Amino acid sequence: MEETESSAAGTHVRVAAAVPGVPPDVLARGAFVPRPAPVPWLGAATTVEVARAQEVLGRLDQDARRLGGDRSSWPLVRSTQVREVQHSASLDGVQAALQEVLLSQLPHTRSGHRVPEQLAGYLRASATGFAAVAAGEPVDSRLMCRVAAQFAGADVEPDQVWREGYAWLGGPDPREAYLLASPPGPLLRAAAAQFDEWSAAEPMLVVERVALGLYQWETWRPFQFGNGHIARLYVGLQLAASGVLSAQVLPISAWIDRNSDQYAEQIRRVVATGEYEPWIAFVARGVQQLCRQELRLIRRLEQARDDMLRRLSDKDTGMIRRIVADLVLTPVTNNRQIAELHGIDPKYANDLCRRISDRGLLEVVGKYGKTYYSPELLKLMSLTDPADP
Repeated sequence: MEETESSAAGTHVRVAAAVPGVPPDVLARGAFVPRPAPVPWLGAATTVEVARAQEVLGRLDQDARRLGGDRSSWPLVRSTQVREVQHSASLDGVQAALQEVLLSQLPHTRSGHRVPEQLAGYLRASATGFAAVAAGEPVDSRLMCRVAAQFAGADVEPDQVWREGYAWLGGPDPREAYLLASPPGPLLRAAAAQFDEWSAAEPMLVVERVALGLYQWETWRPFQFGNGHIARLYVGLQLAASGVLSAQVLPISAWIDRNSDQYAEQIRRVVATGEYEPWIAFVARGVQQLCRQELRLIRRLEQARDDMLRRLSDKDTGMIRRIVADLVLTPVTNNRQIAELHGIDPKYANDLCRRISDRGLLEVVGKYGKTYYSPELLKLMSLTDPADP
C-alpha cells in the first residue's frame, strides 16, 4: 500500500482494490491508520469534566451495591449486559427483549427459551471479558482477541479472529461509511502491540484512558467478528479493571446510539485534526449523563421494590417477603432458581410464587406455571434509553 496523506492523528493509506459499496469520496481518502494513543495535556475545562465523570461513576458503583446481591447478581449488571447486547446486536439487525434473554439463562430452562446463536455470541463475549477482568487480567489485545472469538462460537481460536478484509465506520451498510478503518494485515497487529504498550505504561485517569481506548478500537476495527460491540465493551471492561466500577453497570451503548451523529462527528474531527481533548471532554460528559440516568433507575427500582413489599398482606411473612425483596435481583425467575437462592424445595418455591402471583406481583410465563416475571421491575429494567425527567 502507498501512503497518501498524514496528520497528527494518523495516516491514510491508498486502498489497493475497490471496496464494494463504499462511497467514492470515502474510498478516495484511503484507509485510516491511527497513531499510538497519546497522553494529551488537558485544559482546565476538560479536566473538570473528567473529574466530574470520575465522581459520578463512584456514586453509581455505591448505589448499585445498595440494591443487594454479589457483583455477579446485581440486578443492574444483568440488565446492563442485556441493554448493551440489545444496542450492539441491533447494529447487525438482531433484536432481543430483556425478558427473552433472562428466560434463556434461568436454571433448567427449556430449549424454547434459548436466544438465537448470534445473540448468544454477544452474551458469551461479555461474560468472557468480565470474567477475565474479575480474575485480574489486563484489558489488552490478547483479552480482546478471546472476546472476539466468542462471537463466532467455540470452534474459533483467538489467533483466528484478525480481520482479513476491509471494514468501515458508519453502520452495517458500506454505503453509509464515513471512514475506512485500518487496513488488514501487519498494520493491525502493530497497532494492537502499540496499544498494549501504551495501556500498560501510561498513567492517566480512567475516564481519559477509556475515551482514548474507545477511539482506538473504533478506528482499528481489527477483528472479523463484533468490532462495534468490542469497542463499546472495552469501556465497561476498563472501568471494571480500574476498580472505579465493581461490575458492568454502565450501558455505554445507550449513550452512543442516542448521540450517534455527534459521536461520528467527534471521531471524524480527531481523524482530521489530531486533537484529542474535545473527544475526551465529549466522552466525559456522556459518562456523566449516563451515570445520572442509571442513578435515577436505581432509585426507581428501590421504590418499586418497597411498593411491592407494602402490597403484601400482614399474613405474608418470612420466605414470601424474602422472595419479593429479591425479585429486584431476578425479575424473571423460576421455581428452580428461587429454590437455589433461598435453600428451599422447588415445589415449595413454586407454591410461594403462586401465592405472590395471586397478590398481583408476579405473572406466569407460558402454560406450565413454573416460570414467572415481575411486570413492574422488568419494565423498568427494559428501558434501553430512559428519558430525563
